[in-house]
Amino acid sequence: MRSRIPPIKSHPTADKPLGDHRILVVDDEPAILFAYRKLIEKDGMSVDISATFEDTIRLIRARRYLAVIADLRLAGTDNGDGLEIIRFIQQEYPETNTILATGYSDGKIEKKALELGASYCFKKPVPPSDILGALREFHARAVYPSVAFPS
Repeated sequence: MRSRIPPIKSHPTADKPLGDHRILVVDDEPAILFAYRKLIEKDGMSVDISATFEDTIRLIRARRYLAVIADLRLAGTDNGDGLEIIRFIQQEYPETNTILATGYSDGKIEKKALELGASYCFKKPVPPSDILGALREFHARAVYPSVAFPS
């Protein structure tokens, strides 16, 4: 899915600090965690990272996140940890936005992620503009909850 969110300069939340919202990035690949952290922090948001399912659950329970970006499969296995993370968040913290990023998407995974409540499901490699567009959308909805934003 492509985001059609305008750049931050013309975005309705351009005058609101993005740093008020934390993002959690979950992936078992250190290079991806590093790249996402740099990208998102450069846009003014705070980032936590996690490489394991257990650490992710601990972080989510300890802190409120605007969004969680999760890889489908952690630790190089054929598991669906990313879907379990989305399920957990939707049950326990439904106000937290979720994005599933995966290199294994076949349509069924995207459908399942969206059914579980994911806001977006992106196929890797995810263009930086898609990640930032989604995060800016979440920020706008949090700052201006009464404004109707295009989907």
